[in-house]
Amino acid sequence: MDIVAVLSSLGSLALLGWIVIAVIQLRLQYVQRREEIVLRLYQPLLSEPLARAYWRVQTWPYPDHASFRAGADVEDWVAFDQVATFYETMGVLHHRGVASLSLLDELLSESIFEAWDRCRPIVIGERERSRTPQKYAAFERLVGLLEGHLASRGVARPGPTPS
Repeated sequence: MDIVAVLSSLGSLALLGWIVIAVIQLRLQYVQRREEIVLRLYQPLLSEPLARAYWRVQTWPYPDHASFRAGADVEDWVAFDQVATFYETMGVLHHRGVASLSLLDELLSESIFEAWDRCRPIVIGERERSRTPQKYAAFERLVGLLEGHLASRGVARPGPTPS
């Protein structure tokens, strides 16, 4: 075998090696970019307005939709909408493949369950009242997926078990 053929073969192998490395790097950048998007959208949970809304929802005295409709003021409605919409967005990001379930589990698992446990009766009541069964469906779907994810790892769901 002559030196030209060997060098030609090595050049081809080097080119293929660089292509493989480039594809791997692109894939890693894609995953990193998706995680950056989730982390950027996670930041509002750390902001004072959403934190206040979250804790308002956690401490309100409304056990069901009827009592919420009868006693909630505008601030309660705003808090409910802020919290439910935030977790709905996270559910949509997962559904679209932007946020992995394991990342959402690590970042938000406990707060997702706490928020759902408080918002569930209002969500269900609002779906019935407004005849919009898809309202906050991604939030609910995310809760179910996280319950399955935790169960597959033998981890108990935080908070009360849903009825």
